[in-house]
Amino acid sequence: MRTKSQTTTVNLKKLFTAVLLLSGLLVFSQGPRLFAASAFESLSSNASPVFSGVPDPSAPAPFPGPLKAPPPLNAYFISVGEGDAEYIELPNGGNVLIDGGPNPTAPLAQFLLQHGVKRINHVVLTHPHLDHYAGLSFVFTNLKVDNFYDTREDNTGAAGAKILRDKISAMGVNTIYPSPGDSLNWDMPEVQVNVFNACAAPGGSNSGPVINNCSIVLKVTYQNTSLLFVGDMQSDQEANLVAKYGALLQSDVLKVGHHGSNTATSPAFLNAVKPKYAYIEVGKDNIFAFPAPVTLSNLQAVGATVFRTDLGGTQQFRIGGQ
Repeated sequence: MRTKSQTTTVNLKKLFTAVLLLSGLLVFSQGPRLFAASAFESLSSNASPVFSGVPDPSAPAPFPGPLKAPPPLNAYFISVGEGDAEYIELPNGGNVLIDGGPNPTAPLAQFLLQHGVKRINHVVLTHPHLDHYAGLSFVFTNLKVDNFYDTREDNTGAAGAKILRDKISAMGVNTIYPSPGDSLNWDMPEVQVNVFNACAAPGGSNSGPVINNCSIVLKVTYQNTSLLFVGDMQSDQEANLVAKYGALLQSDVLKVGHHGSNTATSPAFLNAVKPKYAYIEVGKDNIFAFPAPVTLSNLQAVGATVFRTDLGGTQQFRIGGQ
């Protein structure tokens, strides 16, 4: 027979065993959760933060993806017959027209219509000779023009030049008379436009050479490639620019002066410019027999590749892009 004390001890043992069993069941039922929580705490205590606000110098640099080509600059040397007209599409989406050729309607008008041009940001008249300004009549009649760049030299023998200038003035187009040494803001800082020649002071003459030497001369540079537009500047003024600017005249592309006449494109000037490509804008079977053999010989001597609108039509030179 058990005593009361023994019975109490047995009951306590049973109770203790029951408590242990119940605790075991609870631990078993919560085991996955407790294990997951414990594992998470362990990983969290040992892991580095995903982003602390400061880049991890030991982490690999992200892949930058494919590089995009810079937007292009396109220069067109337009076939307008015996005259000059150049059109430039700038990387920023703007555009430039340098001279308008000898015809007040076609072929400049046809070129602009084909390219969907309804507005021109910058129009340049290098000098007031008919084969450079006549086509601008169509431009200012049919298109929106933001800025007009002109020399102050009047052609006293050309009423048409005065009529055009009076029309532009009456329209209220912003007119600029650049001076040598100026820089033009067409698409800065990507594109640099430097003025090397212009007659910024009022003057007048009916002498062809005098007016030619007042041509606005521009150097346009993009992506370390330069184009030099010289209008009809002649050899004596070329010599003045060589003396003043020297190596600054160096350009990859030369718009050949005065349609390839023997009055321009002297060896000294070409040795300063060192063009790789030369574009001559000239009409087929023209009465002046342009370009002159001596001009072609001079260009060949400096290693320039020559392109002619009388032989190949409108020419294009592209910088950048695909």
